[in-house]
Amino acid sequence: MPRPADPVDPAKSPWHLLGAALRHWREQQKASLDDVARQAHMDPSILARYERGDRRPPADAVQRLERVLGSRGILPALHANAVANTGKQGSPEPAQPPHADDMDHLRRQLLAGIALTGAAAALPIDGLTRLREVVDDHVGAASVEEWEELAWEYAHQVVTRPLPDLISDLSVDLLALQKAMSAAPSDPVAWARVNTRMTFLLAYALGSAGQARESRHWWASARRSAAQAGDDMLATVCAFEAIQALYEDRPLPLVLARAEEALTATQGRPCAATAKALGARANSRALLGDLEGAEDDLNEQDRVFDQLPDQVTGDRASVFGWPVTRTLHSRSLVYTLAGHPAAGRAQAEALAAYPNPADRQAAQVQLHVAMSAVRSGDVDGGLGHARTVLAELGPANLTRYVVHTAVSVVQALPPARQTEPSVIEYRQMLALPGGV
Repeated sequence: MPRPADPVDPAKSPWHLLGAALRHWREQQKASLDDVARQAHMDPSILARYERGDRRPPADAVQRLERVLGSRGILPALHANAVANTGKQGSPEPAQPPHADDMDHLRRQLLAGIALTGAAAALPIDGLTRLREVVDDHVGAASVEEWEELAWEYAHQVVTRPLPDLISDLSVDLLALQKAMSAAPSDPVAWARVNTRMTFLLAYALGSAGQARESRHWWASARRSAAQAGDDMLATVCAFEAIQALYEDRPLPLVLARAEEALTATQGRPCAATAKALGARANSRALLGDLEGAEDDLNEQDRVFDQLPDQVTGDRASVFGWPVTRTLHSRSLVYTLAGHPAAGRAQAEALAAYPNPADRQAAQVQLHVAMSAVRSGDVDGGLGHARTVLAELGPANLTRYVVHTAVSVVQALPPARQTEPSVIEYRQMLALPGGV
């Protein structure tokens, strides 16, 4: 049974009154935080903070919640009341009007960019950014809640968007976040947490795109940021880095150290970071020949999965979730690497659990199948199956994870067949734009 939510005192402030109303309308619909947050396109933890009254939702978030909950205008009215009664408290100092020369320069920059837009289909991003900064000087900068929502969006996009585009956008937003943080904001822990999320998502995206050296430096930055954001964030960063390090062939002692650091930070608490760290340690142990230790980690991962909340196991769309496919994927990979007699069954169970058999994670399990075929002596069949999987994925989906698994199929070939033309052609399919 989940612990009942702490009561909200609506008399404490207009924002607590709004939070109590949000919870009332949600509970009237017998809807969970996860259900409403998903429909309103926000993180459940952010919605929970709105309900407790310790975060102030922006107007657009209230409008989305109104559409989901149907309070007949009560929620927007309470939000307007809260803004009216607290708008003068902590409001920014009136901005100095921009210098005329600066405004002329910005105007020319925008006009030049817009003139080019029709021909080149490219927006004048620099000019638009400067214009927005001028506007924000008057209306107030983005709140930490807005940045949290943006990080939540990137956690979904990193799974689906082309990585070069995502890395470009995420880098620009991460720079803007540093500017926002430099303005001495309140609630430094909340800002540290969102900074950690954005930083580690950039590290993850760079690594996935094959930029291993640059990714390594960003993982170090993410760990330093996580040290200011709490043990749960440190565990998340270390667990993600441990998994990615395996696919970059970084030293196994380093992978094990990251996994252990994550497990120490979670203290065994059932969460996605614990499950991920156990998967990284099981993989490492299998590569080191410690099959008993790897099996123990997989069994512990199963127990952790059984204790995870629905919002984690039901999240198939973002990197923060841990659906059953990830647990089954771990067992399929470890059994395949170890040559376990039950590898075929583990692969079949994993593939059956994927709702979309054409996605990158399912393709990796198909490559586990190819690896097992090669090891069992069916070299042509295994290599042909892997080639088909890669061709169906297409070049845009050849991430570091896919490529590393595909290379493992070749590495399982007998030495005498490594230089055959078909094998050389297969290797050429694995090149990432960033180099692998």
